[in-house]
Amino acid sequence: MRTKLFQLWDNLLGHGEAAVTVPPLDGALQPNHQLDETSSRYPLVDVDSLVTLGNELYASSGKEIFKFQSNRGWHRYKQFYADIASIAATNDGGLVVALVTGEVYIEGGNFDGSSYQLGEKYNCITAVVVSETDIFVAHGSEDNAFDEWQRDLLERRASGSIWRINKLSGEKTLLANKLAYPAGLIVEEDALVFSEAWRHRLVRVSLKDPEFHEILYSDLPGYPGRLAHANDGYWLAVFAPRSQLVEYVLREKKYRSRMMSEISPSCWIAPKLRSGQHFYEPLQGGGVKQLGVLKPWAPTMSFGLCVRLNSNFQPIYAFHSRADGHTHGVTDMVEISGNLYVAARGDDVVVSISHQEFGGEG
Repeated sequence: MRTKLFQLWDNLLGHGEAAVTVPPLDGALQPNHQLDETSSRYPLVDVDSLVTLGNELYASSGKEIFKFQSNRGWHRYKQFYADIASIAATNDGGLVVALVTGEVYIEGGNFDGSSYQLGEKYNCITAVVVSETDIFVAHGSEDNAFDEWQRDLLERRASGSIWRINKLSGEKTLLANKLAYPAGLIVEEDALVFSEAWRHRLVRVSLKDPEFHEILYSDLPGYPGRLAHANDGYWLAVFAPRSQLVEYVLREKKYRSRMMSEISPSCWIAPKLRSGQHFYEPLQGGGVKQLGVLKPWAPTMSFGLCVRLNSNFQPIYAFHSRADGHTHGVTDMVEISGNLYVAARGDDVVVSISHQEFGGEG
């Protein structure tokens, strides 16, 4: 672990976490327009989490869960009393639903009707996954609520945690804490892999020895979110891009404090699920429209990015929606029958990319 002395040294010289540099989108992350070019687009306002159950697609949106029917679009399936934070499928045909209030419900399967409470102060659940015996919950922050993720980043919080809930007894176990906004989870045989958004990395924690953490991939060019299984690998949603301007602002405490206290959140210098919708939004050099046209390479506070990872959690290729695109704010994805479905909450749409388009093996 880095000591306070190393952190002070980095802050003095601009090294490590104090650097304002952002890695380029290159190699496996080379930009393209594939999220925008697909013709299969299914609008759903506030779409957030996706899951496959019995080879059918379900999506959460606000307080509701919708079922996708290819010839009829989205059909309302179930409604809850509070906004849904995340959903996951169980191996026995059930559906796990986590609410922003910290409650977790199981609908269907062997544990149908079971409910669990993470705790009253836990109102920032970001992801949930299931094993045969347990439910694993990522809690983004103890300081800010689910919809205050920009404030959590600008305040440079690291109060996230990961919990294990036994489905039979309801016993809760803390697996990791002091995390900088854990936002995605995947269960392995004896380990758990999670994304840590504000530290731009993927980390593995052992279920047998939770003190053991292994960094699998670091210094991503965006803020990583949910993870999903792919055929012989994984998918990673990157819900917003990093930028040098935001990295600089993150190192100016007084500026950030005044900005958050005096300016509307829609106009903060901060990453967004969808930018370019407010006249007073901050611009970056190169982001000014020429003759009404925004260039795809322009600096931006939002984009669409879905990354295909191999079995070692290393990027193979990626699907993009660039600055001028219309599939921004990717929050989740799932593979069904060889097709990839991607939820872009920033633009209220789910897009589908076929097996032939993404070269999957499914």
